[in-house]
Formats: sequence, C-alpha cells, structure tokens
Amino acid sequence: MLVGLVATLAGCGGTSDSAPAVTAVPALGGTVTVGIDQAPTGCNPNTASGDTVANRLVLSLVLPSAFVVNEQGQAEADQALIEQAELQSTSPETVVYTINPKAVWSDGVPITATDFIYAWQHQRSVPLGETGGDADVASTAGYDDISTMTPSNHDRTLKVVFSTPYADWRRLFENLLPAHVLDKTGWSPPCTNVDPSVDLSGGPYEITTVSRTKITLSRNPRWWGQQPRLARIVVRVADSPVQLAHWMLRRKVNIAAPSFFGPTFLHDVTSMPSAKSAMNISSTFLELEFSMIDQPTANALVREGVAYSVDRQILVDRVASWADVAIAPSTSHLYAQGQTGYPTVPAPVPANSTTTTTVTSTVPATTTTIAASTFPTDGDPVEEARALEAAGYQRDAVGSWVDFSGHALDLRLAVDSGDGWAAQAGALLAEQLRAQGIAITTIDAPDAQSAGADLAGGRADLALVPLRTTPYPTQASSWYTPLLDLPGSTGAQDWSGYGSAKVENLFSQAAKTLNPVTAQPIYDEIDQQLWADMVALPLFAEPTVLAWSAMISGVTPGPYWSGLFSTVLDWARLVNEPASYTGTPRLPGAPRKGA
Repeated sequence: MLVGLVATLAGCGGTSDSAPAVTAVPALGGTVTVGIDQAPTGCNPNTASGDTVANRLVLSLVLPSAFVVNEQGQAEADQALIEQAELQSTSPETVVYTINPKAVWSDGVPITATDFIYAWQHQRSVPLGETGGDADVASTAGYDDISTMTPSNHDRTLKVVFSTPYADWRRLFENLLPAHVLDKTGWSPPCTNVDPSVDLSGGPYEITTVSRTKITLSRNPRWWGQQPRLARIVVRVADSPVQLAHWMLRRKVNIAAPSFFGPTFLHDVTSMPSAKSAMNISSTFLELEFSMIDQPTANALVREGVAYSVDRQILVDRVASWADVAIAPSTSHLYAQGQTGYPTVPAPVPANSTTTTTVTSTVPATTTTIAASTFPTDGDPVEEARALEAAGYQRDAVGSWVDFSGHALDLRLAVDSGDGWAAQAGALLAEQLRAQGIAITTIDAPDAQSAGADLAGGRADLALVPLRTTPYPTQASSWYTPLLDLPGSTGAQDWSGYGSAKVENLFSQAAKTLNPVTAQPIYDEIDQQLWADMVALPLFAEPTVLAWSAMISGVTPGPYWSGLFSTVLDWARLVNEPASYTGTPRLPGAPRKGA
C-alpha cells in the first residue's frame, strides 16, 4: 500500500531562456538524515545484549556480512565481501567462501578468514573444559554444526565443513567484527552504543561521531566497492513517532522509520507536501505464549479455554487493520503473514477440540495423524466452556471461572510494553479475557526478553511478545524447543518451557534438509503440532511504515525494518537542473557552470 504526495518539480511560470524548465536529478554528495525511535544498545549485534533491530540497522552500514537480507526479505550474497560462496558437497556439507582480495577494515587491516573463524569460535557452544564459545551470544544455531574451518590462499579462501547439515548456512557470518580488535576488547565489550573504536568499518560508511541521540556515518575512504552517492548518513533517535513526524515536517530528518505508529503519525506524514510514505505487513508477529511448567496453564485444557476466549479478529480490527486492511489473524507459529511458507489455509484447532477432522502428514518417516480444522478467529464461548469445565472449572454466580474450591482462575499476563503493538493488544486482550470470566493481572515488561523471562521464571502464566522472523525458518526452533540450551543464553527463546520430542526431532530433521521445498512439509507438520498442543496463540503481524522526502531517491520500503539500508548505495538527494542539462549532477550548494 503506497500513500504520499510528491512535490511538482517543474518550474513555475512560462518557459523562456531566462527561466528554463527544471527537472530533479540525483546529486553526488550531501547528507540524508534518518529518524528512528529506538536507540542502539551495544557495539556487537551478535551478542544477546546487542541483538536489537536498532543495532542491526545502524551497523548494517558498517559491518560486513557474507549474505544480506534485501528489502524483499530474500538472502543474497554480499559481492563486495564474498566473491563466491559455493556449496561444494552435501556429504559432508561443505561450503567454500572466496573472500574479495580488496576487502579491508577501515584501519587498513585486511578482512580475512581469521575474522570468520573468530566469529565461529565465539558463537558455538562447546563442552565444558574446551576452549572457545562465549556466554553472551545472540544465537549458536548453525555455528554448533560446524566441525572445521580451514583457511588457504593467504587467508582469502575458507573451507567450512559441517558435522551436521545445516540448511540455513547463508545466515551465518552476519555482521562480522574485526578479530584483531575484539582480541583486545573481548567478544562482549561493555558498550551501551555503537563504538567506532570497536565497530571498524568493512562497509561503505564508517562511524564518525556518536551520541545518545545522534550517530553520524561518513563515506569509508577505504571502501573498495560501489561508491555511495551520499557523503553522509545521520541517524537521529526520537523519543516517539510524534517527534519523528515533527522532525519530518521541520525537515530535521529526511526519512522517518518508526517501530510503532498510530493514525496521527500516518495522517501527519501523508499530508506533508513533498513527502512519500509506504506501509507494509512487517516480518514481526505478536504471539500469546503459555507457561507449560506451572499450573494452571500447564493443563492443555486451560490453554485451550484461554485461546477460545480470545477474539483475534477484534484485536486486528482495533489495533492493526486501520493501518493495513490486509492484516488478518495469524495462521502460523513459524512465519509472519506474507512470508514464504506462511500457510494460506485456516489454522488447525487443538487436539482436544470436539470439532475436528483428521489429516495425515505426507512427511516420510514422521507420519502421524493430527487434528486439523479451522481455529476460530473470533473466539468460541462454547468451546471455551467445554475446555475449562473439562479442566475442573465452573462459572460462579457472576460469571467468573472458579475451581471446585471456589478459587478464581486468575492468570498473570506479562506484556512487552516496549513494543507499541504489543502494549495496545495487551490491554485489549486483558479486557477480553476478563469479559469471559478469567481474572487477569498484567505485568509490564520493558522488552520481549523480560516478558519471556517472567514466563520462564514462573512470575507469569501468559506472555504477549513479538517474534521477529527472518528468511531462515530454522530460527523458529529457538522459540519452541530447548535445542539452543537455556532461554537467554545462546539465542534460545523457549520461554514457555514447552518440550516435545516429536517437535524437536522434526526441527532437527528440517534443519538438516538442504532443499527448502523438501523441508517445507516438515515445518508444516511442526506448526500443526504446535496448534494441537496449543503452545501459543499467534495473533497478527505488525504493520510497518516508512516516510521519506520526495527529494530523496533510491529509498525502497520493505517488511524488514533492519533492511532499510539494503539499497543505500543508490540513495541520493535530488537537485533541480534545467531539463536540457546533461552534465554531471552538481553537489548540493555548488554553483552552476558559468555562474
């Protein structure tokens, strides 16, 4: 969905030799200022503490990656860093990387296999007593599966052999940091912001100044790839979408990329002269997760009763569809709406439901019969009553659910209040559950990890959290299995404590299946089992919006917020030139030829 008003760039009045028609052309040089509403939190985005969308957004201009995610959400090799990444063998899985011989850090040290090996050594889990690995890691997935890394050709070629096949090998070696720097600072430097002394550039821009609310990045003079048109990118951190809209109006920023927005923001930016805006369904979706460890939600019937009490369609209508009418209640635990792999059929109902049919999985060697039918988007009071009564609850005189001792079904709901969509949905969700006779106490958590920790630590029975997806489906194993160890330590986010040998085996099987077409039915069966067990209730994908000046070219909106800079080399400021002008575009402020 695209909205916006583009300024008329033709000259005013009649045409004459003294007042020629003008047209806008991309200029070389100049500065573009980008406004965001989240601040970076560290200098290593590969650590659990630094793995935030703000860190990844800013550092995508600086830190090199073997593969990057483009604005369409597809993984593609970064040709500036990797001349070739070849899957040479599948038994054992062997990938050979050929590093660009021109690649160099901004301090002049070459980027080599040493930097890749350092990343592997610190992002893998190792048995006690062995060296390597690190306690603060965003994810060990894939790195654990590597057995050897062998450099050659003066460290410009790297042979990676996997002990276990890993389908999403392209997600490895993102945001590489200079090994020769981290050897001195440690893998997890005590940073609270990006740091030019740690985040040396291996990209088109380098960090030149940093403050709490403003980061300036200038062209990297040692950059060997396609030269960016812009001389500088400035990132400003606002305290709210309201401030971002104000900055756009006052031209303090040229691009506004809020993580959350309301109707006021959208009205303000779409009514601005010379502004464009575009909305998308983002790659993040909200999910209500249940504690599988402590009563009462350890009882599957209670989880079903709660799920049937939720009118997801009303949540969508009141929280998200005003921004994008295409957003619908989620049908998947693994993918956000619109992603490859997202099911187009209705979500199945839990195994205990009385209104089911059966389907048989087509996945060889893992064939099971599981319940599948339409899970209601608008709740079902009859099924709610069936499930809760079977769990030992009954309604009292005022309609509240109580057990046979008269104790109320009282649940604690942790909400990631740092996510604006979760905060709004959480308030409405609590209202819905109370209206259906379930007592709810809400707990405000500053972020998703804190809300998850409340759930995992027994301080909450439910948690409303955003799940940020990528093009790599293996990441979902961290949400529903203990395959990555304990939550919060190695990228694991199995906050609910769900443990299913079947689901773990299916995830392991899918991760080893290098052909994504063959792997997809396995992921489909995983998702159906998650519905059958009612581990969590997916709600809806979050909307996203981008606003930018019509005098900036090359900006391409997409569903991945951290992929905003994927087309930055083509960004340029537009300047007015005569229609017949065919020379090199002027730098902004430069005099006309002959002036």
